[in-house]
Amino acid sequence: MPIVCAVSILLAALLLFAVQPMVGRLVLPSLGGSPAVWNTVMVFFQASLLIGYALAHAVGRMPRGWQQAAAQAALLAGALVLMPIGVDAASAAERPIAALLLALGAGVGLPAVALATMSPLIQLWYARTLTTRTGRAHSRDPYVLYAASNAGSLLGLLGYPLLAEPLLGVDQQRLAWSIGLGLLAAVLLPVWIGAARSGPPAAAGETDARDASDRGAWLWWVVLALVPSSLLLGVTQHLTTDIAAVPLLWAVPLALYLVTFIVAFGGRAEAVLANGQRAVPLAAIALVVAMLVEAKHPLIVVMLLHLAAFFVIAQACHARLATLRPPADRLTRFYLCVSLGGVLGGAINALAAPLLLNWIAEYPIMLAMGAMLAVGRPVLRWRSLLPGLGFAALVGALLLTPLTAAPMFGLVFTAGGALGCYLLSKHALPFGLALLAVLVLPEVLDPDDSIVRRERTFFGVHTVMRDTVRPTIDETVTRHTLKHGGTIHGLQNLGDNTPWTYYHPFGPLGEIIDHARRASGPQRIGAIGLGVGSLAAYANPGDTVTFFEIDPAVIAIAQDPALFTFLDESLGGVEHIVGDGRLTIAGTGPFDLIVLDAFTSDAIPVHLLTAEAFALYADELAPGGLIAVHLSNRHLELGRVVAGGAAAAGLNGLIVTDDPTPELLRLGQEPSTWAVLAADPAALDDALNGWTPLTDLADPVIWTDDRSSILGVLRLD
Repeated sequence: MPIVCAVSILLAALLLFAVQPMVGRLVLPSLGGSPAVWNTVMVFFQASLLIGYALAHAVGRMPRGWQQAAAQAALLAGALVLMPIGVDAASAAERPIAALLLALGAGVGLPAVALATMSPLIQLWYARTLTTRTGRAHSRDPYVLYAASNAGSLLGLLGYPLLAEPLLGVDQQRLAWSIGLGLLAAVLLPVWIGAARSGPPAAAGETDARDASDRGAWLWWVVLALVPSSLLLGVTQHLTTDIAAVPLLWAVPLALYLVTFIVAFGGRAEAVLANGQRAVPLAAIALVVAMLVEAKHPLIVVMLLHLAAFFVIAQACHARLATLRPPADRLTRFYLCVSLGGVLGGAINALAAPLLLNWIAEYPIMLAMGAMLAVGRPVLRWRSLLPGLGFAALVGALLLTPLTAAPMFGLVFTAGGALGCYLLSKHALPFGLALLAVLVLPEVLDPDDSIVRRERTFFGVHTVMRDTVRPTIDETVTRHTLKHGGTIHGLQNLGDNTPWTYYHPFGPLGEIIDHARRASGPQRIGAIGLGVGSLAAYANPGDTVTFFEIDPAVIAIAQDPALFTFLDESLGGVEHIVGDGRLTIAGTGPFDLIVLDAFTSDAIPVHLLTAEAFALYADELAPGGLIAVHLSNRHLELGRVVAGGAAAAGLNGLIVTDDPTPELLRLGQEPSTWAVLAADPAALDDALNGWTPLTDLADPVIWTDDRSSILGVLRLD
């Protein structure tokens, strides 16, 4: 019985967590490859888990074991009828969250809920079967199976990006998952037979008494699950915003999250908690320092620092959760509260924060709350609290003095204040408050005066900043800059309609446009990605520029003449089409030039760089037309991807990297890498001097709609 139950739970969890990145991959093209897609997918599956646990709790109270087994079998049978799974999320830029949740519910809702009922019900049946056979209760035994559940989740989660995604196409993945669900039904037959023979639920009076004893514990169960869940989405969004919205980077934080459950419920929760209480202050403060100095490099070190802090905080919270687990007869109630906390934590990040906040505040807030919960419950004795509060007050006074003009001075005292609050008072609350003050209060009490406008949407945080530069001793220039995450998406020097950043006339794009104008007559230009509309400055009378932009907020920013005037002052016609560029450009050509620059921060929508995507762009070109692809990226070698995809689509190409002079850098030009593609080799003649053929790049990589992986092109320096 233990082996059969463990295998059933492991397989159900494997299937549930393998389908999450799979459906995320299916819906990404419809929603622009935004990192927020993963957060929404996560919330959906957390909600499915909650519904499944609620059903398990209700089914577990049925009076007969055979009724419980029949109810679960009916759910699984309904899921099998829907195989193979499919998710059709139509592009809906106006209401992307609602569209995505509805599509997920229709496509994988029932299978996800059915799988979610497996772990709590099987553990409950396992405990009742042992009680029936031995005549005594085994109250702790079922929780060992929870480790099997999380081990299966980990295998499913990592198996997808490391095995399924590189080796199987999307249709093959769906078929394999359907076969796995059928195999689970076969494995569950002896479990259902055992459930039919298991003992009845606890008597009504006994259950009511024990339910009353949960009234204080249930809140801790919810909170200790909520904070790590929110922190999981926070660190995931941070990583995927600046690298790539691909399943591999989604999977790593979730894998660590699952490991914390495995360790916490593996049988030594008290020892795990004690170790976490020692590790959390050091990891949290190290991460705070990195966030305050806005550390970006070396990439692998910064990534590991965020992941390490997340891991030790989540581990300590889950270990504390494991120490509070109830006896087996209240097992389904416990899991219901844990899943409720998971849903609430995910909803904070994916649903509430984008509506209520205009910056990513939930991540630092949950870091502080998680550290506080990890080091101890916020129970206070005022005498021991006073030293910590006094030290915090000293740090606060120092931060408000002009001495903080020296950043390192303020940084040292800030980090020291957080650590001192914990070491001197030995209580969690002052430590958590100190971290919260360090991470959040500067943004609230002393906002950046250079921020002119900031909007947060499903697709990220857009910030327009004003600053003044001196390109020469005698010249002062005021400019507006649009940033998305940590990446510049456009810049305009006020009073000047010259495009800068990656679009300067002396840069690669300027050369491409001059080369495209070798043909006389009006030009039709299609641009996937709007930014601030810099490309419109190149339009001559009679030309038409069509922008394909998925985020309406970006269009509103670019059209505001108080911020940017490229669109307003363009000499040609300007059009906007809202939606994912690859989906909306189809059938709108022919274009003399297509410009592809739709990256979100440093993250890339992979579906825009596949061989099928390049074939689509080629179909929308006029005879002799060109495709310009912006490839600047701090973390990925995208030139090799374009070389492989272009060759697969029958396109010829050149590539160049531009390093502006110091004076141009001060004015606003940015270093950039561009590729130019053409179906006709004659369209790429010697007019582009200094460019390198894409065929000269070593080890080209071909991404397809079925298979793509960033592992081969990831820079770790």
